[in-house]
Amino acid sequence: MKYTLLTLLLAGFCLNSTIALAQDETEQEEKPVITLTPVGTPKLLMNETEHDFGTIDQGAKVTHVFTFVNDGSAPLVISRINTPCGCTAPSWSKEPIEPGKTGEITVTFNSAGKVGNQIKTLSIIYNSEMSPSMFTIKANVKPPSNN
Repeated sequence: MKYTLLTLLLAGFCLNSTIALAQDETEQEEKPVITLTPVGTPKLLMNETEHDFGTIDQGAKVTHVFTFVNDGSAPLVISRINTPCGCTAPSWSKEPIEPGKTGEITVTFNSAGKVGNQIKTLSIIYNSEMSPSMFTIKANVKPPSNN
């Protein structure tokens, strides 16, 4: 009998505590939602999006420098440049490019093992919703002459 009474009292206490907690939660004020608004957006504007190296000998390494402007309203940071193969090696401005300032992307194409028309499209990944931006290099690779 003592155990039954004790069990009923304990169950009643737990039920009252649960109801009280539920009431406290519903009576709390809703917290305002804070939305962060970006200060600005970087925008990468390439001076040219394509470069043709023309006809080159197989095995030649050729390089071209692409320039760009941050045409946006916040600093632009390039995180990486995706290449289609190991034959293209990009390097770029690592520091943030302030709005209105210019940066450079240098691309070296190694034609070793390549023959004929080559078209390589690279994508620039940077800190903007407009990312990625694309640019292309082309070359016509002559096979070695058999003398």
